[in-house]
Amino acid sequence: MNEKESTTPESACGDTTPDWGSDTSDLAPEQATGLDDLSSAASDRIRRFMAESTFRGGASPGDVANLYTSQEVMDDDAATAYLDRRFVHGEVPNDWRELQDRLSTAHYDGPPAASSDALLDRIRTADQRAARVSRSIFDDPEDDELEDDELGNLRMEDRDPNLSDLGQEARAWIERYIVSEILCYGIAPFKVMQLREQLRVLDDDRALQYLDLPFELGDRPADWDGLRDRALMTRARLESLGVDPADAYRQADGAHPDASATDLLAWIEDQATNR
Repeated sequence: MNEKESTTPESACGDTTPDWGSDTSDLAPEQATGLDDLSSAASDRIRRFMAESTFRGGASPGDVANLYTSQEVMDDDAATAYLDRRFVHGEVPNDWRELQDRLSTAHYDGPPAASSDALLDRIRTADQRAARVSRSIFDDPEDDELEDDELGNLRMEDRDPNLSDLGQEARAWIERYIVSEILCYGIAPFKVMQLREQLRVLDDDRALQYLDLPFELGDRPADWDGLRDRALMTRARLESLGVDPADAYRQADGAHPDASATDLLAWIEDQATNR
């Protein structure tokens, strides 16, 4: 037996087994893989799993199995290897630990989150705020004015927002929703989802936070109820005049798309009174 044969063992299947004492530097890139190195779909799926686990207070073996068998993870071999480090080898990757700490802080130190998505939104908002604070003093001052406007779209952490805290466009959409729900005797559930999607496209986290108050937390804000009561009075007035409130709203909405909700209600009442 020559020297090579004596130092390179073979497996029972005839394949050469690895020399565990040899240099493994070629494995370093795989071991260093982090969430940002995965596909965006797999990375988002893992982050969502972590947020859901934090929101629910833990993850069951079934939750972990569902994560492994999700299409996003199965399509990315590196994602499976990343999860193996956590759940098979008992290692806690640095970025996993960092994200878990941030999720826990967002969940336990802030106001109650309505969902796991809300936890992730808080972290994204914090990242956006940190990025703005760290901007160079040599940046164009005109950009500062634009970013000051963008700050009005960020979540409010010290208290719940009011309608007056929202941007003009988001506020108009929400007020129209409140008024139409009353004058049209209810509104289809998909309209809420449609409104929420419009606000997401607008990247308005504060307006979404406001919308969560009645629909996720079951706590209608005082100014929401105030506008709602005003619409109820208008509806009662129209009914007493024999006017269909839904028809009156549709006509007013089409004729005055840019009017405030209060002005719209006043216009509807004037039109009904002067018929």
